[in-house]
Amino acid sequence: MQDQSREIKERLKEPDPKEEEPLSTVLQEDERLSAEVLPTSEEGEGPKMNEEVVLHDMDGDQNKRDQSSSLVDHQNVQQEVVALLKCLNMDGSTQKTNCSEQNKSQTEVFDVSLEENLQVPNTERKNPSEPASAVTECWDDFTFSAGDLAVDREKNSNSQSRLKSGQQLVQQTGWHFPVGPGLTQEMFCPQWTSVDFTVMSYNILAQDLLEENQQLYAHCPPEVLQWNYRCSLLLSEIEKWAPDILCLQEVQENHYHEHLYPVLSQMGYTCVYQRRTGTKTDGCAACYRSAVFTEAGVSKLEFFRPETGLLDRHNVGIVLLLRPLVTRGAEVKEAGPPLCVANTHLLFNPRRGDIKLAQLAIMLAEINAMIKSCKVRGEHCNVVFCGDFNSIPYTPLYQLLTTGELYYQGIPKWMVSGQEDLSYKPSYHRLFAPLWPSSLGISDTCQYTEINTSKTNRQKSGHHEFMLQLRFCPAACVRPQKLILISGVTDITPGCAHMFKDYLMHQVDLESVYEHVLPGSGSPELTTLHSEGGATVDYIFYSPKRTSTKNQMGLKLLGYLSLLSEDLLWSMNGLPNHIFPSDHLSLVARFQMELDN
Repeated sequence: MQDQSREIKERLKEPDPKEEEPLSTVLQEDERLSAEVLPTSEEGEGPKMNEEVVLHDMDGDQNKRDQSSSLVDHQNVQQEVVALLKCLNMDGSTQKTNCSEQNKSQTEVFDVSLEENLQVPNTERKNPSEPASAVTECWDDFTFSAGDLAVDREKNSNSQSRLKSGQQLVQQTGWHFPVGPGLTQEMFCPQWTSVDFTVMSYNILAQDLLEENQQLYAHCPPEVLQWNYRCSLLLSEIEKWAPDILCLQEVQENHYHEHLYPVLSQMGYTCVYQRRTGTKTDGCAACYRSAVFTEAGVSKLEFFRPETGLLDRHNVGIVLLLRPLVTRGAEVKEAGPPLCVANTHLLFNPRRGDIKLAQLAIMLAEINAMIKSCKVRGEHCNVVFCGDFNSIPYTPLYQLLTTGELYYQGIPKWMVSGQEDLSYKPSYHRLFAPLWPSSLGISDTCQYTEINTSKTNRQKSGHHEFMLQLRFCPAACVRPQKLILISGVTDITPGCAHMFKDYLMHQVDLESVYEHVLPGSGSPELTTLHSEGGATVDYIFYSPKRTSTKNQMGLKLLGYLSLLSEDLLWSMNGLPNHIFPSDHLSLVARFQMELDN
């Protein structure tokens, strides 16, 4: 037996013959080398990804006794093993034999002997006579654990041939290229073609406004009206839905800086805040996740324009231009098209529909300016318009938003928003053209007008050009009906219709996320409720993808958070309550936006 062990060491070119390893260690090395031959002599389909190659420990005393008895019984087999080891090619990543036909028959005997001495996983075997060219599948991945390699190198630290074998195993831990398409085709990961994002719009009820109008919340338990209690519920709700874009209304300034913004920034939001003008303490906030979007532009709008006479209310709006961020390889890059996000809170007064239309026109003009700036660069700009519009569905203001036009001549001002039915009153104000003066700088198409201020400043009273412009001034256009014309003078004044039509238009394609009727029951959806009643006044409008053609860009609505009926809300003791911290419900919608290739 010692002679056989010495012969095996000699053929393995052991550099230090003085150190004799146990016979079991030599057998384990022979079995490991023989196992490496198996992929060529057995079926070409070896261990696949996530499969383990298990070699049981052969170092136990019982195993040594079994090995000794097995060697005594199979001395001829061991001689064949030694002869086979001569034929092993240790240089390639896949080991092959260069033996003659005689050695091929010895390989078959070796396989049988190896099965008797090693416990290996049950794998399908291939006919050894089948040529290698017939293999149609290759390994997806073949790995050795780092621990096995470390143990193997430690055991064979004095053997150059075994060290070489260990190096070969390290090389085999890489990818094995499959037959057919190359690795690039197999591992190809398509680039991003679209991005999904979630939008939340929420009127969170400013605490100052709550305390100023306590009669609206007499039905509520006192604890649900406390700011600390409501703030905790608000932040929990935002964290639960985790919107990528967050539009808030009635955000009290001190609460924003002290309580809301610190937490929102920790959630990964970048925020823009605009307080209402005058003595008002609340405003609007527009936030976005900085990991999803990057800011390309921002406009803070104030609707208080005392020079116009009409716009004397302290409402505000925010318009953002965002660009989505996508990961391509190891880089985070901007990917179009840009997204315009608008947030506003229009005037509440139900009787002043004219002011609401003027405030809305300012928002639409700024959105249109953002869209035009993108068109100059050859980009399509999608739009998401959120807010508390203080107008119920299907009213004139809603019609202007969703259809793009409104014929307003003679409409009662209270009817614009539909919040209250004031038709019982004997007299009420109606709408007539023009709705606002030209000094506002916004046309009846809800776009900014270009005014040459330098030329206007040069004009003096009584100047011929200045007098001609008075023809288009509303005060000069309207002639009293009973005015008697001076003899020899013909009245050719074009009237107001020449510059101010009796209808409004805009070119922003918008559609409401919500259908305003609960499915199944047919009950109207509610977004706000207090002791004086409930209604839908909050909306998320978006620019939809109207057609399936590639040239038509737009947002695809993937889903939205359902609203509730008035009966269900009153069964929960109205709003606010222990679940909903505001007198408004949050609106949540998820969109898909295609990216530019």
